[in-house]
Amino acid sequence: MDTPSEVTRLLHSAQAGDTAAMDEALRQMYSALHRLAGAQLRQNSSERTLSATALVNEAYLKVFGGNGAPAWESRGHLLGVAARAMREVLVDAARRRRASKRPQENDRIELSEISGALTPEVDYAALLESLEALEQIDPRQANIVSMRFFVGLSAEQIGAAMGISPATVQREWRLARAWLQRELQS
Repeated sequence: MDTPSEVTRLLHSAQAGDTAAMDEALRQMYSALHRLAGAQLRQNSSERTLSATALVNEAYLKVFGGNGAPAWESRGHLLGVAARAMREVLVDAARRRRASKRPQENDRIELSEISGALTPEVDYAALLESLEALEQIDPRQANIVSMRFFVGLSAEQIGAAMGISPATVQREWRLARAWLQRELQS
């Protein structure tokens, strides 16, 4: 299993021009993200159109499909970008389902609670709109929500990735969760 320091070391070697290091870092991260995606999709019964492999591959294309190789500061930076890409893929899938010919009332699923993991009844389109609004108010809280909700990272992992204490992550998570619940209920 990849360790944060090993992946970060590989990413720094890749920036220095070692293509084998980038390949290894991506292989390790792909494996970790695939496990997380599988766990998320098993908990989310409303998402039947994506497999874990499809979710990770779509996110991978969003992250690496552009021009040039991105410059990664650390494993945490890569996880943050991947979390955002996975979120966008899930939201896009939800929007496609909403746009189908079925009546929209029957197709909508309300977000009942934001916990540390995906719940079976998540309206990703509404969640994305609320996250975008939160990002305008507090980008750090929005990033914490993305890393916790979409990637399933713990407070310790998020703290290490963002360079803040786990207690700060927990405090920001509670504030963001309460704000999102209020927004999604209105």
